[in-house]
Amino acid sequence: MKALWAVLLVTLLTGCLAEGEPEVTDQLEWQSNQPWEQALNRFWDYLRWVQTLSDQVQEELQSSQVTQELTALMEDTMTEVKAYKKELEEQLGPVAEETRARLGKEVQAAQARLGADMEDLRNRLGQYRNNIHIQPGGPVSSTSLALWWPLLNKDSPS
Repeated sequence: MKALWAVLLVTLLTGCLAEGEPEVTDQLEWQSNQPWEQALNRFWDYLRWVQTLSDQVQEELQSSQVTQELTALMEDTMTEVKAYKKELEEQLGPVAEETRARLGKEVQAAQARLGADMEDLRNRLGQYRNNIHIQPGGPVSSTSLALWWPLLNKDSPS
């Protein structure tokens, strides 16, 4: 029993005299302060920042909220066009039947063009969303966003 107590005492004394390793707070040896290395580090930080922005844009485009807002906007616009057409028909009355027919055709043509343009926008947005979904992540997808963005903002021909 005395031997057991002696072993325990020696173990405790040895543990009390032990020194812990100091925490390394110095800069790692492989990281020097060369200007080209600092520029390279800034470049990689920039690429990480661009990737983060790309991921945020991708999440926004893939959200159903964009599609819902686009659909709601299309429905509101079509309702306004129909109301405008009805108002014009009421104002013209029976006196200008020929003008009303021509104006009705023009409004219908404008309504059809507007619907086609909005449908084209919806299709391009869907195509872009599919392209983003297919492309692998990384800085390349960020540059592809810059390449596709002008196509999405392109004005349709009148």
